[in-house]
Amino acid sequence: MSNEPVIEFPCRYPIKIIVATGSDNTAKVIEIVRRHSPRVSPDDIGSRHSRSEKFVSLRVNLWAESEGHLRSLYDELLAHDAVRIIL
Repeated sequence: MSNEPVIEFPCRYPIKIIVATGSDNTAKVIEIVRRHSPRVSPDDIGSRHSRSEKFVSLRVNLWAESEGHLRSLYDELLAHDAVRIIL
């Protein structure tokens, strides 16, 4: 018996992405998310600046098709220079 949580796909899946504040970093990150999950609407995205305004926290509620789908999204997000953390 495995102790790993089992996610039943497809499902709504919330992620949080910490992005360095910059020219259009947030827009580029949202573009990556929408490329992987086109059903994401403006209502599915929330953002908040850090106190120092060096970072933006994006909360995205996306539609995940599979573990591989999430992995490819995470890989592309982490390849972007402005992405610091994905939770």
